[in-house]
Amino acid sequence: MTTILKQLGLLLTLLLCVFGSLSAAAADENREADHAALRALRDKITQAIDRQDIKALASCFAKEFAFTAVNQTVLTNETQMQEFFDQMFHSKDALVTSMKTEPKADILTRFVDANTGVCYGSSKDTYTMKTGKVVEMNVRWSATVVKENGEWKVAIAHVGTDFLSNPVLEGVEKFTKVVGLVAGVVGLLVGLLAGRLLGRAKKPQ
Repeated sequence: MTTILKQLGLLLTLLLCVFGSLSAAAADENREADHAALRALRDKITQAIDRQDIKALASCFAKEFAFTAVNQTVLTNETQMQEFFDQMFHSKDALVTSMKTEPKADILTRFVDANTGVCYGSSKDTYTMKTGKVVEMNVRWSATVVKENGEWKVAIAHVGTDFLSNPVLEGVEKFTKVVGLVAGVVGLLVGLLAGRLLGRAKKPQ
């Protein structure tokens, strides 16, 4: 009797191991499908940013989201996104005309539960300045993704860079100094010309 019980116990253990392995394999397959969907989401975000397509970009985010841009501006809806991009690329004060981003993940998304995951990585962003100069900047990013209505969306995203080594900011500062210098020279010349004209006007005829 004892031998039979031992055999039954061994068989049960083997069955549990087999079913456990099958369940793990099924879970891995489901996660791989999620990883593929998340890679597609990353590519869609990249294309939307490169094309400045705000509609497409906003569609990648969850109903409730917070996106902290590289200058630490926090965006929470499509209107704010549009205003941010307009200010950055199309306003009269804009110093940048376009950008290309190349995000890479350091890890596979780590799933907190069936519908939530976290990930982080880096990106090489290439900016084209109004001067025509092309500047590259390395940034770090982190993101929390959630599944809404069967689709993965970004709930929280944060982008940041080393403020002590920021080539874009350096380019903007140099451009601002040049503009300020030119404006100063032009102002001086206008002042001298105005002075001469006024001096002539005051001379007795």
